[in-house]
Amino acid sequence: MDLAVLGKLDRAEYGDIVSRFLKNINFHVPTSDYDMSIQALAMEHFRSQPGWDPRLKQRAIQMTKPISVGVAMCFESMPKETRLAFGIHASYVLFIDDVARELGSALDEFESRLVAGEPQGSPVLQSLVNFLIDINRTHLSPFAAAMNTKAAIEFISGLIMERDYDGMIRLPVGATKFPAYFRQKTGFTEPYGHFCFPEVMFPAKKYLACFLHLGLPDLNDFINYTNDILSFYKESVLGGERLNYICNVASTRGVSSGDALRLVCRDVEQSVETIRNVLRGHNELLEVVEEFFRGYVAFHLNQPRYMLPSSGAIYFVRDGNGESFKLIDPEMSSKAA
Repeated sequence: MDLAVLGKLDRAEYGDIVSRFLKNINFHVPTSDYDMSIQALAMEHFRSQPGWDPRLKQRAIQMTKPISVGVAMCFESMPKETRLAFGIHASYVLFIDDVARELGSALDEFESRLVAGEPQGSPVLQSLVNFLIDINRTHLSPFAAAMNTKAAIEFISGLIMERDYDGMIRLPVGATKFPAYFRQKTGFTEPYGHFCFPEVMFPAKKYLACFLHLGLPDLNDFINYTNDILSFYKESVLGGERLNYICNVASTRGVSSGDALRLVCRDVEQSVETIRNVLRGHNELLEVVEEFFRGYVAFHLNQPRYMLPSSGAIYFVRDGNGESFKLIDPEMSSKAA
């Protein structure tokens, strides 16, 4: 179903829906500043990768400038090396998402080469594998590391699906489980729930049995669907993308894209409420999750890739004192080379 049938949102309607969503989850922006030393270290990581096409390397370096510091703000209370690792991880995910079509057959061979222990067919994908090995060993429990590796395979497979089948999948009304299923295959979500509880702060032997069932399922939904809400402006208000979660919800439920966006906002609001309720009494876990809520939303609001800083669409953004807060693009405020 194309966007004309779904009823394309305009900027004002999108802004009204999302502003109400931010108010309902009690969002306010983080109070700390960006750590630009993390930006410099992340840029150096990509600058030092061997064998990359110079054009792709320069693109990755530029992309990690706002991404690395924005993601690091999601994990303010964590050690610097942990925040850096998570910022680099997100940079890989968003960079590969952007250049997937340029990786050719190497993308199709990712899973088979990974399982066989063979070098990847692209230096970019080999760098990703090397980085996953390091972050899994250094920052994650064995279970979280396994979920990170699984998510990498699903993510790459989802990119292949989007590359090969975009525009070919016609969703009938009633296939309501497909949007969530396909969303799981095209995101790199589950590791970020575990990133809230890194091994250095929350050893799995003590905490995994607690946060695994208390908060992680709803946290995964928050991560996935908040991204869908805040990337919808770029994808389907300004752009014409239709194989995304919100359009898929609209198609399978027979509603407009605006009504689908409202449904997804309500689902996320319920997930946030559930997390806050079930983690009550586990203050050390709730504190890092609240920190993540603030940072994750702020990351999307401030990133150039989502085109929200200059849109003027979102009017409900508050600072820690409840005052109106002007969105600032971290790329524009960066002094790093």
